[in-house]
Amino acid sequence: MPSVEEPTYVIEKIGTSCKRIFGLKTMTTCDILFASALVSFLLNLKVLSVRCTKLSKLSLVILLDGLKKLKVLNISHCIITEYLPPPAQMKILTELDESILKKVSRLDKFLTFISDSCIMCQRTRNDEGFMR
Repeated sequence: MPSVEEPTYVIEKIGTSCKRIFGLKTMTTCDILFASALVSFLLNLKVLSVRCTKLSKLSLVILLDGLKKLKVLNISHCIITEYLPPPAQMKILTELDESILKKVSRLDKFLTFISDSCIMCQRTRNDEGFMR
């Protein structure tokens, strides 16, 4: 699924029309609304790829806590953000903390790669999480 204008609407339509969908690859920003839509309408997802996108830490937690049947998650080359209280606004994570690692330990396969020297990571950062 490429980047779309209203991804939550699209996810709802996919969820109501495709009851047996088990895998999704998307290239749209995975914010809290998008993650909540996935959890609400695609409960049977076993494989999810959000690689090369912008992904908030809270969205990642929503996905890991809400998609109980998830077996494979790909967040390679993502810009993973964490929103902080003022005066700081947002932090880009360069590694995952222990709370996330504990949650992903239940998955069969977890693909992640973040590196300043990686061309794909650089492209994702330059494009601000929107594949062009």
